Parts: sequence; C-alpha cells; structure tokens
Amino acid sequence: MKSRSTTPRRIAGVYGAAETPIVAHAKLEVTSDLGELARVREFVRHVCQELDGQALDATATSEVQLAATEAASNIMRHAHQGESDRTIGLRGQVRADQVSIEFSHEGDRYSPPDAAEPDVDMSTRGGLGLYIMQEILDEIVHSDECQPRRTTTLIKNRQPRTKTEC
Repeated sequence: MKSRSTTPRRIAGVYGAAETPIVAHAKLEVTSDLGELARVREFVRHVCQELDGQALDATATSEVQLAATEAASNIMRHAHQGESDRTIGLRGQVRADQVSIEFSHEGDRYSPPDAAEPDVDMSTRGGLGLYIMQEILDEIVHSDECQPRRTTTLIKNRQPRTKTEC
C-alpha cells in the first residue's frame, strides 16, 4: 500500500499565506490527448491576457504557457499513463497579485522532488520540464486532498502596475 499525503505540497512560496480575492476566473476541460495541448495554451493565454485585461505581460504569459504545457503533458503521459480518453480540468484564476492555473485529474499520484539544475549533455530525452517550471513560476502546489482528484496549481505573481509619466 502506498502512503498518501493529504497536505498540499508547495514547491516555493509560503504555505498558508493569505490569498487576495479572485478578480476573474475561467474553466476548461480537456481530454488527456496530447493534441489538446494547443487548447491548454490558448486557455492560459486567455486567462493571462484577456480575462482581466492584461493580467500578465507577453513574456510572463509565454512562460506560464510553457509551464502549463509541461504540466498538462506530464499528467497525460505519466498520471494518465497515455490513456487519451481521461479528462483534465483546468481552472484559471486572476487575483490582484497573481495568476494561477490549476490542473485537476484522477490520475496516478505524483509528488516531485525539488528539481536540481540538470546536467544537459543531450544524451537523455526529457526530464527538464520540472526544472523549467520551477525556474519560471513563483509557486507550484501539488495536492491530493480531494480524493480521488489530484491537483497541480501553477502560480505566477503579477507585477505591480506603475504609473507612467508624460
């Protein structure tokens, strides 16, 4: 029998920190088919660029799209073991201080270790996704509190808007 953790695992940030109210949110459900990754990227773009004006700039939006693509493909390949008829729920939330993309699924549990900087010698394929995600996101939260569903939440902090002087 495998041990299961019911406490969310934060890979950065502070667990239990107060959250600001949700300004806007959106949902999407996709199948676990790798062909759905384009829909995942478009959903992230919509959340980051259109849901509440421009919540993130173009660079940060591209970073979140890359991280979301990596998270979704990991769920599809590993948690769902390549079974393309399984579903993944996505929930995007915009807060005054951050944007989050949550992936919800009923696949196998995954509790990744902190990823060390990889030794890239081009002899192996894969294995860079978690490292890349940790480098470009402010937080990654894994949870399996709501059995049998598991969640992975990607969080990118918003930069404070500055006044431009004329």
